[in-house]
Amino acid sequence: MTQIEIVLFALLYEKDRYGYEIESVIEERRMRNWTKIGFSSIYNSLKNLEEKGLVGSRYEEEYGSPARKVYFVKDTMRPSVRETIKRILQSPQRVYGEFSIGLAFSHFLTKEEVNECLVEYRESLEKRRQTILQSYSEQPAVQDKIHLRALFTHPLTLIEAEIAWVNDLLNEIKEDQYDY
Repeated sequence: MTQIEIVLFALLYEKDRYGYEIESVIEERRMRNWTKIGFSSIYNSLKNLEEKGLVGSRYEEEYGSPARKVYFVKDTMRPSVRETIKRILQSPQRVYGEFSIGLAFSHFLTKEEVNECLVEYRESLEKRRQTILQSYSEQPAVQDKIHLRALFTHPLTLIEAEIAWVNDLLNEIKEDQYDY
C-alpha cells in the first residue's frame, strides 16, 4: 500500500466521506506536515482503490446540492487497515534520501562548501521546527489526545536530534577533525 492509500483507508475507516471532505480533513489535521498528499492524488487514488474493489462508493443527495459520491472501506478491508497500522507502528523508519547521498559524496566539495551547506540545512530544520511548534500551539485540542500530540512531538524530537547532530558535525569540521 502506498502512503496515500493508507491515509485514505484510515480516513474512510473512521467514517464514510466524499472526496472534498477528505481534502478538508487532511487540511484541518495538517497532515501535509508529515505526509505527501496532493489534492488531485486524493481523487486518483480513490478511483484506483474503487476499481480494485478495495473501497466502495454510493451517491448521497443533500437538499439543494447535487448528489455527492461518498466512499467507504469495504468490510473485507477493515482488518487489513488495522494490520497495516500495527505494522507501521512496529517498524522503525528507514532514512533513505537525497541527504544521505549528499553526505556520501560530500568529499567532492571543499570543507567550506560542506560547512555552508550544513549551516543552511540546520536553518531549514530550525524553520521546520518553528512551523511545527506554531501549528501545535494553534491547536489546543491536539494536546488532549495522545495520538494527535504524538504527531507533533515525534517530528519535533527528531528535528531537535538532527539539529544537535548537525551542530556536532559543524564543530568537527571547524576544529579540523573532519578529514576531507
